[in-house]
Amino acid sequence: MPNPDSLPPGWDMTEPAAALAAFLGTLPATPRLLALGEPTHGIEAFPAWRNRLFRTLVQEHGFRSIALESDVIAGLRVNAHVTEGHGTLDEALQTGFSHGFGALEANRALVRWIRDFNPGRAPEDQLRFYGFDPPLEWWAPSPRASLLALHAFLSAHLGSLPVDAATLERLCGEEARWTNPAAVMDAAQSIGDSREARQLRRLADDLDTLLQTETPALAAQEGFWEAQLHARTAPGLLRYHALLASHVPGRMERAAALRDLMMADNLMAIAGREQERGPTLVFAHNTHLQRHRAAMKLGDLNVKWWGAGAHVSLRLGHGYAFIASHLRTAPVTGFDEADPDTGEPVPLNGSGPAVLFIPRAQIPQAGSLPSNVDDPPLADGVLADGVLAVENAPDWTDRIRPAAPPDQGAP
Repeated sequence: MPNPDSLPPGWDMTEPAAALAAFLGTLPATPRLLALGEPTHGIEAFPAWRNRLFRTLVQEHGFRSIALESDVIAGLRVNAHVTEGHGTLDEALQTGFSHGFGALEANRALVRWIRDFNPGRAPEDQLRFYGFDPPLEWWAPSPRASLLALHAFLSAHLGSLPVDAATLERLCGEEARWTNPAAVMDAAQSIGDSREARQLRRLADDLDTLLQTETPALAAQEGFWEAQLHARTAPGLLRYHALLASHVPGRMERAAALRDLMMADNLMAIAGREQERGPTLVFAHNTHLQRHRAAMKLGDLNVKWWGAGAHVSLRLGHGYAFIASHLRTAPVTGFDEADPDTGEPVPLNGSGPAVLFIPRAQIPQAGSLPSNVDDPPLADGVLADGVLAVENAPDWTDRIRPAAPPDQGAP
């Protein structure tokens, strides 16, 4: 059995303020994006701990935003609710989250807390809410919503455009042609290589280029950041549909990789927008936030791809830090999951309902955190900056999983 004295230091999270201060003190710089992963979706203990950490980060460390693995476009509705009072809490939860995450009690508590925090504060001191996932499951919608939103912004400020809204509507056509879930596993069922899709892809590129070339005149206009978001999302969805329509080797790996690349681009946009206000807490599945190559079983396929965390870590360097979470399986004895070399349980330095510790050079095998990595780790050999070990989670069978193709899994 490993010597407990040789294990990484750990801090009891019963009172998270001291633990987070100590952990942040181990980092080479204050991160612009502090990512907190969860090993599976729908176990309330993980987002509940996220909420506790976020409150502490806001109150003690100047964090002013949070970004969740949820539809980035839908998340604008939640942000409008918490910053401007638009709609009701129930409406924000029903329309502002994807993957069924609006049903989680921890997300209701999070939105309510942000809403109650903001009144009376100056805009630069208010908390903002973001999604950062593109608006797709394994299947995807049409680019209609983002194309029309981008078109409306550009036409309002520039006048005549190379395409009218009616043409975009006509080319998008019936939504059911785009959202057909059979296209995920059968390329022949995808609309992504149709004449209309190819034409939309060219038009989306034209509108995106127009937004970029006119940025000096448009950047100060209200809604510019959202217009940039739509200018990323529409071409991204069309690339995704084109991939679903292809017969290239590793098609599903490339689909997963494209989704995470879109996540990374959204996170970079959030970091840029929030740079003058304060850091952002990011919350998602571990596989999307880790620095090493992600892997999952999809039916008979073993899918591997680079997640958003790998991209963002390269772009931000020390401006990105990652805390992986996993479920402690033996809280009574004070031991964690089996050591990968000896098979014996590994003790943690710390006690209580959750422990935060720093593996730094290597992550021990625990939950979904692999000890055998096919690809060289990034960021000077650091796979994760911290691990949050959580106990007392509800029954795993009660979890809510995100939508996925029938009989398939999804991180």
